[in-house]
Amino acid sequence: MRLAAWCLCCAATLALPASASAWSPLRGENSNAKRGNALMAQEQYGPALEAYDEAARELPDARAVQLNRGLALLAQDLGEQAKEALLAGADPAASPSTRADAYYNLGIAYARQGDAVAQQEEYEQASAQFREAADAFKRALRVRPGDRNAAWNLEYAMKRIREEEEKQQEQQQEQDQQQDQDQGQDQQKDQQQDQQQDQQQDQEQGQQQDQDQEQGQEDGDENEDAPQNEQGEARGQEEAQPIPRDEVQRFLDALEQGEENLPLQRARRRNAGRPPPEKDW
Repeated sequence: MRLAAWCLCCAATLALPASASAWSPLRGENSNAKRGNALMAQEQYGPALEAYDEAARELPDARAVQLNRGLALLAQDLGEQAKEALLAGADPAASPSTRADAYYNLGIAYARQGDAVAQQEEYEQASAQFREAADAFKRALRVRPGDRNAAWNLEYAMKRIREEEEKQQEQQQEQDQQQDQDQGQDQQKDQQQDQQQDQQQDQEQGQQQDQDQEQGQEDGDENEDAPQNEQGEARGQEEAQPIPRDEVQRFLDALEQGEENLPLQRARRRNAGRPPPEKDW
């Protein structure tokens, strides 16, 4: 048995046939296989799978049973498990009809998964799934060359491969542009931070230089004021104490007598602190 064609207009819409008679895999009598066929016709896919599992244990070499298991799994959207069963049904030991149906429905399984990941904008994975679908449809056509549905689905799968690759390229370009924009913003932020740090360092250096200059001026003022005050006070004291008249006269007499060992400064020191004499001339 095979699923109805997955065509361009229905965008991978799948449906089971109304009757199981066209796809019954078994020539001999097997109660579980017959029960599975009946349940599939009633769209009771879970119980049908259980019946086919029993038939597979009883007939391990029957590839048609694996095909039917794959169909029951695919009807329940269990794609990965369906692929395994359908690959087993496509074994070279199977009949050409069984192999063709297995490859055809294997293509359906891959195409369904491609549609699912494409809706999540996982275009690279979607393209890969459609490639697998196209390969399965090609294999079905090799076994059964006149299968129009397989040819139709192959054309659609190839079309979807091109579309998903184009979307992937657009997505990559957008990501590259966004990455360049983010890098530009990061560089701009780094430059602004560097400028702020440089400005802060310049400001701190300027403040430090101002402080050093102010400190230097204060130290210079203190050094200049101290000796000037002391010298001023000393000169004031010396100038404030005039030499008494008798000392001047003695000094002059000493000079006349040749006593050069009596300098005027000694007389000043000796008379320091005495009150100035009253003027009488």
